[in-house]
Amino acid sequence: MRASNLRSLAQRLNAPRVLDCYRSAGSDTWVGPSPQSCDEALRRIPITLGAQADGLIIEARRLERLANELEARARLIGQH
Repeated sequence: MRASNLRSLAQRLNAPRVLDCYRSAGSDTWVGPSPQSCDEALRRIPITLGAQADGLIIEARRLERLANELEARARLIGQH
């Protein structure tokens, strides 16, 4: 179940509306030293989110492998 939740979160992080949020910002909607630096920071967000989503998927795979191993061990124990 945790693996499924991680995959769902990764999918939401990779949603087009999240990854394209920088397109909604203009020179009048900036914070920081300059509109340029704000734009650059917003453009880095999709890269960061993509990396985090990839990490969630990797963790989901790890959890699934662990669950499969535990289920296999439980079946072996149940057979004896």
